[in-house]
Amino acid sequence: MVALLSFLSFLWPTRATQYEPLAQEAASRLSDDGLELIFSENGVTTSLRIEEDGVRVAISKAGVFSRPHSELVPYLHVLSASVALTPGGRSSVFDFSCLSTRKKNKLRLRQISGDVTAAHGVALLNWVETVQTRAYKGIKPQRRFLVFVNPHGGQGNAKTLWQDIVEPIFAAAGSVVDVQYTGPVSSPTNAANVARNLDLSLYDALAPLSGDGIVSELLNGLASRPDARTALRIPIAPLPAGSGNALSVNLMGPDKVDDVSFAVLNAIKGHPMPLDICSTSTWAPNGFDSLVEFDSYWGTSGGALTGAKYQVEITMKVVESDKRRMADAYNTLRETKPIRESGTPTLPPTDAQMPPLSFGSTDSQLPLGTIHTSITAPLTPGWHTFRTSVQFVCAGKLPWLSRDSMILPMADDDGLIDVVIVPPRSAFASLTGMDGQEEGRFMRLPDVYYYKVEVYRCTPREKSGFISIDGESIPYQPVQVENHARLARIMSVEGRWKGLERAEL
Repeated sequence: MVALLSFLSFLWPTRATQYEPLAQEAASRLSDDGLELIFSENGVTTSLRIEEDGVRVAISKAGVFSRPHSELVPYLHVLSASVALTPGGRSSVFDFSCLSTRKKNKLRLRQISGDVTAAHGVALLNWVETVQTRAYKGIKPQRRFLVFVNPHGGQGNAKTLWQDIVEPIFAAAGSVVDVQYTGPVSSPTNAANVARNLDLSLYDALAPLSGDGIVSELLNGLASRPDARTALRIPIAPLPAGSGNALSVNLMGPDKVDDVSFAVLNAIKGHPMPLDICSTSTWAPNGFDSLVEFDSYWGTSGGALTGAKYQVEITMKVVESDKRRMADAYNTLRETKPIRESGTPTLPPTDAQMPPLSFGSTDSQLPLGTIHTSITAPLTPGWHTFRTSVQFVCAGKLPWLSRDSMILPMADDDGLIDVVIVPPRSAFASLTGMDGQEEGRFMRLPDVYYYKVEVYRCTPREKSGFISIDGESIPYQPVQVENHARLARIMSVEGRWKGLERAEL
């Protein structure tokens, strides 16, 4: 009977045994090849092995029914590895922080620590240095960020995201972070006002935890500075916390736009990527009402079903209007290496303001060129004016209008603005045309006209309608937009927009 009770107690420990294990002396060592760090404490053995593609983390617990857990953490996901002496210098503590994949493919912060006193020495310091070097190859570690938190925008959860997700990840990576809570347009804490007066030498990047509105405010503020061309080169690393997050969709892809942890990783490990920005002139001559052209849109969301149409005059300086040639050029560009800043870029003079508008504003005279009474393509390069009815017009610099709509699939930082014009069509044609928008098939339709232009002006020829710039409705008045190539910078781990891998017609 005693033997039976002893056996049962081995299989099913008592509560005291299960939850109050006896303290065990910590043990640690490096493998003979110097690639694997192993430490044990209180019945838990942790192994971290340096491999070609990352650090293999394996954790096992003592016990008959315990199963070891193993995960390969890519170097991209490694935030930090360090060894430090405890106060008094009697023991050494190892810390390892990374982003680990969890359910729904989202990342979560994972931190591992242990007593490595027995393994402490030159070999262990070399192990840590190797991991850090591979984790931050070509990247400045411990970057300095100014994080803009919009507590009231979008879904209203930016403050919670900051406290629960964003701040702990930045801290684990050793980032130096200042926080700015943003206020309304007229307040000194408005993002545009802060950017206008900010000492940019204090930071490596600006990280707006918000939707697209704060990004536009930052760009407007930077563009209004006397040193605008220099100021616009500070990278922006968006952390999606809004309702639309169009910029983050284009930067991270629709499958990752909800993963704020990945966005923080993009800020920590990304490279500055040149960004085309556009100046928009409406009722204020030479005004910069919006610099990032997400979705200049004319029409209404219900126009496809109601048969609504709008009389407009559209003047454009067309560079390309043949879809097949555009697709070939896009594919050639995508086959090249990702566009990243290499070395120390040559900065413009510190007094360099925004470049003047090459085509003036809405009160300037534009050449009308060839006048058309219906939408057509392809066209000869040069000036063209359409005076006709449209169902909608969409123009911009980014492929995705929203996470499920890739309206401008061939948009890229090519120095040009992509313009899509759709003439009036039946409700059936409109509904069938929505199919496959998330895959960019929209551009294949024969009644979808696609243009690459240097500048465009859209003038309403009736009193009512709908115009939005970067998702914000504006008065129904003439709008003129022109591009400024590679003027700003955005952080990106991949160095390209998450559009089509290859354009197919």
